[in-house]
Amino acid sequence: MVAIRIIDHVKQAIFNLISDSVAHGEPIEVSFSGIQAVPSAFVNAAFLQLLETIPFERVRRSLKITDSTKFINELIKRRFDFVAGSMK
Repeated sequence: MVAIRIIDHVKQAIFNLISDSVAHGEPIEVSFSGIQAVPSAFVNAAFLQLLETIPFERVRRSLKITDSTKFINELIKRRFDFVAGSMK
C-alpha cells in the first residue's frame, strides 16, 4: 500500500506557487485563513527553502503573511531569524 501524507505535498506546492514571484521580487501574499498551526517542517520546506537561491532581503520584501495566528507568525519569524543569522 502507498501512503500519501498530505502535509508533505502541501509544503512543496506552496513553495512552487511562491518561488518564482519571490525570485523576481514580486510581492506575494500567503494567507493562513482557517489554519491554526503548522509544523516547523512545513515552514522550512514552504518558505525557508527560498533562501537557498534567493537573498534574504528579497524574500523579506516580497513575502507577506496574512490571516495568520500569533503562533504561526512567531514560528515563521523564529525560523527566518535562525536561518538568516546562520548565513552571516
